[in-house]
Amino acid sequence: MDSDNFDIIVVGGGTAGCVLASRLSEDQALQVLLVEAGEDLTTDPRPNIPSLGSSLLATSSNWRFETSPQQSLGSRKTVAPAGRLLGGSSAINGFAFIPNSKANIDAWAGLGNPGWDWSSFVKSMNRFALAKSRSGMDSQDHSPLQLTVPREDSGWPRVWRDTLKTLGFPETTDPLSEEILGSLMGAETITLDKKRSYSANAYLDELVRSRNNLTIWPQVLVEKILFDKPNKIATAIQYRKIRDQTIKTAFARKEIIVSAGAINTPRLLELSGVGDEKLLQRLEVDVVINNPNVGENLQNHPMCSLSFEALGEEGFQTIDQLLRKDSEAISAAQKAYSEGTGPASRSNLNVLAQLVLPHDDSLDSILDSIKPHQDGAAKSIANAQEAFVHSILTSPSEASGCYMTAPGFMSFADDGTTVPPPPGTSKFFTIAVHLAHPLSRGSVHITSTSPPESSSGVLIEPKYFSHPLDLEILARHVRLIETIAKTEPLASHLRPGGQRGPDMLAPGDLTDLRAAKDFLSKRAKGAHHWTGTCSMAPQELGGVIDHEMRVYGCRNLRICDASIMPISPRSNIQGVVYATAEHGAQIIKATM
Repeated sequence: MDSDNFDIIVVGGGTAGCVLASRLSEDQALQVLLVEAGEDLTTDPRPNIPSLGSSLLATSSNWRFETSPQQSLGSRKTVAPAGRLLGGSSAINGFAFIPNSKANIDAWAGLGNPGWDWSSFVKSMNRFALAKSRSGMDSQDHSPLQLTVPREDSGWPRVWRDTLKTLGFPETTDPLSEEILGSLMGAETITLDKKRSYSANAYLDELVRSRNNLTIWPQVLVEKILFDKPNKIATAIQYRKIRDQTIKTAFARKEIIVSAGAINTPRLLELSGVGDEKLLQRLEVDVVINNPNVGENLQNHPMCSLSFEALGEEGFQTIDQLLRKDSEAISAAQKAYSEGTGPASRSNLNVLAQLVLPHDDSLDSILDSIKPHQDGAAKSIANAQEAFVHSILTSPSEASGCYMTAPGFMSFADDGTTVPPPPGTSKFFTIAVHLAHPLSRGSVHITSTSPPESSSGVLIEPKYFSHPLDLEILARHVRLIETIAKTEPLASHLRPGGQRGPDMLAPGDLTDLRAAKDFLSKRAKGAHHWTGTCSMAPQELGGVIDHEMRVYGCRNLRICDASIMPISPRSNIQGVVYATAEHGAQIIKATM
């Protein structure tokens, strides 16, 4: 369509944005525009072949954000990757697809979000299922995204399950269950023919792109949203074509939907005059809507990894030589991939667990500090989450730590980027864990009025471990990893006195709580699961949008992406972002 007038403009062609554009354009009466700052690489092998996705991290397809120095992490800055291409982070991430818990979704609804309780949300979650054929979407009631669980071709998954059973943890056999507890073989966004399935190639296939009411503009940067200020109506977007740097305007007859992610969505709102008037006035931005909640409530899962030297037995292959870029290992992996097998055909990160902590008397007094208020009424999102986390930590069936294993060395540099294994031929087994329900909250705010074309001009302040409970809980999970590593049958496959990851000290030392906390200060990082910066909640509690995703103060401006999640999902957020977009699309259709 050769026009600058549309019914709906979706800003951001990432994980959620592609879903929204696909679903909303099902109505042929609506002219829909999808705008994405990055390129359309759906025919490029890098986002499509699983082993090549990480190569995009060093290109313009990654926004390449970084956090401010974090006092709790020894004043370290850490990287914050975000996809800058059609498909967004779903094109460059680690493939994990894990549903949110029933308790977590019901906590969203409990903030005052009717229609977002589990009984409603599960209908959107149930659109996703494990792939049974190579075909795409059967109907509008099913997601075209393909999910698979890779075949077990080594002894590591069995040993992981059996070790956790030794410690009394159960096994979850349904990777899409809303009540995951214990060991798990996780689902991945990889097709049956071993290609990445992501929002751009799944939701915007050739059939969808052929719709005459859907327009897709890649490499177009939205600089700000324009308003009819007296009437508080969003009328248009000001955009820049990246190729020739021309600045133009596109008009929305009905609605503008921002779907730029937990970092860029509040950034765009503030550049457009929606945010804390004190910040905006200081930067000389014309204030359209004063809401100091914009950019606040930032959440992310702090995580760490512990690597243990393995014996290198037959049947317990690792990917260490691949990580060392050994030519023979690369050739073998390429040959196996051509046959649909081997380490290049999967994430190598889907042997998982979600675990509760063993009972710990020393936690009781700490938990007393976040007991729900007597009247049961939340005074803020943070207050509501404290009550929610108290219920999680006192439940025998709700996990507080999410574990991921890797058949190889997985450690991180000071800035959070991965580092290769030590030189040589030694083999490793890694156990990583992230905190399921962090209480620490940070912010994302603009620092200048420069267009949002790069990672500069925005301050990402996660404030990891600023709530004392986060460090207490994650340190106890680090201690649990040491226990798991010395428990049979896993212990028999690790080399006694063998090499360990950086700062892990001697075997067993991290069972000391103080040592575990010190380890986290040196080695913890964020898991790139950013949420919450435009939270869906009553404004007086800290919300930016209502339960129909409308920005307070503007009836035709909505947000639908990870930024609206008021309480972070307990695990990897990709699956929840997809379901939120599916759910949001139905709400928008019903309330437009």
